[in-house]
Amino acid sequence: MTRAAQAEQTLKLARKSAALVDAQRFAEDALSYCTPECREAVTLAVCELGENLIKYGSGDELEAGTIGVSVEDDTVRVRATNRVSSEEDALRVRELVSQIESSGGAVRELYRARLQELFEHPELPRAQLGLLRMAFEGGFRLTCSYERSELQIVAERTCAGPP
Repeated sequence: MTRAAQAEQTLKLARKSAALVDAQRFAEDALSYCTPECREAVTLAVCELGENLIKYGSGDELEAGTIGVSVEDDTVRVRATNRVSSEEDALRVRELVSQIESSGGAVRELYRARLQELFEHPELPRAQLGLLRMAFEGGFRLTCSYERSELQIVAERTCAGPP
């Protein structure tokens, strides 16, 4: 894919029934020149992050948050930003991202453990599987920040190969 930096393309995700379809189309259009594997991974990330924005974001009733996609050299970056309803929610996300970051190659074990926990306790109110899925299935490195009620999650991965 080796390309110069591409300016970030941004989608303001609306709170509507077709929002995830819009997010999927946005991801596919943003990286139409990339390999199918890369487009699939980015679409996964955009949809997982979009779902989180809709389910857990607070603030504007019409807008859930924003998702940005950019490419620099062989690295694709997906950035989701939204206001969260509580600091507790943001801390929960930061803890999970920190667990994923510090797991090294053990993301698979974290993913399996969470699936097992959900199987044993289907009554849990939140699956908390999306970020693990992005890291395990999509091959993304995740970081996050929280400042002034705004949570930002950044997912990056290399997408080498010809477009």
